[in-house]
Amino acid sequence: MIKKGLVRTQLIICIIISSLILSTIGSYAQLNNTGSYGGYTISTVSTFGGYQSLIDRDLTSGEPAYDYSVHLIKTGEDTGERYRSFTGGRWKSAKGDGDHILQYTSEYGLANTWGMWSSEPEFWQGQEDGITNTWYSNNVLEPEVLLAADGKWLMYTQVEIDPGAPIDIAGQTAVTAADRVMLLTSTDCKTWTRKTDSGVVKNITNPNVTMLHHQEVIYVPWDSTGRPYWMYVAVNVNNVFQGYVRIRSNDYTSFDYSARETVVGVQQIGNQMGYLQEAANGPLFVRITFTTSGDRTVPALQYSSDGLNWGGITNTLEGSTDNVNNKNCYFLGISTLNGRGALQYLGNNQWKAKYAASTSNTSGAPEIYYSEIGMGDVTISLS
Repeated sequence: MIKKGLVRTQLIICIIISSLILSTIGSYAQLNNTGSYGGYTISTVSTFGGYQSLIDRDLTSGEPAYDYSVHLIKTGEDTGERYRSFTGGRWKSAKGDGDHILQYTSEYGLANTWGMWSSEPEFWQGQEDGITNTWYSNNVLEPEVLLAADGKWLMYTQVEIDPGAPIDIAGQTAVTAADRVMLLTSTDCKTWTRKTDSGVVKNITNPNVTMLHHQEVIYVPWDSTGRPYWMYVAVNVNNVFQGYVRIRSNDYTSFDYSARETVVGVQQIGNQMGYLQEAANGPLFVRITFTTSGDRTVPALQYSSDGLNWGGITNTLEGSTDNVNNKNCYFLGISTLNGRGALQYLGNNQWKAKYAASTSNTSGAPEIYYSEIGMGDVTISLS
């Protein structure tokens, strides 16, 4: 999170859509890449539609806008191929000015076909709703959205808590940055109700000096302990980065920090996880992230057999080719079915997904203020 308030009939239809898909893919560079992990040879074929092919939003109420922290899901309603993207970005209005969660959607997930689901953020900051001096008053970013087992939509976001501001324990204030993970629920993936009593991570050892940020959440129905909601979250204590932990829970409203497990090998922060559920040797976890290739930062994939111990970068994907303000890729998302984690299976040991990246020259200010969102397609093959 940028710690700053101003910081974005059917046969004919099938033929048309198929032609559009083919012409779209054919117009972009294709990258084939092969690596190995866990006894598999893993091959990817990827294309990228351009640095602003998902979101091209230069201004908000006449001021510079920016877009980052992208999360992708496939919901499939009405067309069978609908995708939704949840991003963080600057939104200025009569209510305020700062970081918000925005939803974009596309009937078929094609580049340059995405539009905002409505004309405003998914929800307002607490202070914009007139609720000041509380733990959820300030900026929000890093959305993670999934469909729960009970049919509710869940959105987990990082909420900014600065030193001196209230934390989510009555009567206590932050000594250092003490961001929390906030939960919102919905029945339609649009109208959200905020959980206001506290953040979802409980029993934090040193709550006044602990910052929880860049969470990644999946639903793992085969969890052997009966805790299918897995939250990965980065931890800072006294402003010092401590790495990622995994917290598993059978209750999506509460994750016990004292039951955290240390995650090994996660590359970068602010990305998205999923899994190849049909893999021959059991589900294989996959995570999109970013890595350096030449003079650019490009999308990349890493894998894990248990979701706790992660291998290094196995595949690199096609990224931005812009040479002005948006040459690199950061804070990526990869589409999973209803946000739970499963990538779409094609059969024959192949999976497909959309992926998206915040494009900018760096991941920090002031370059990040020029960030847009670009998207691509990837096919993953195991042998």
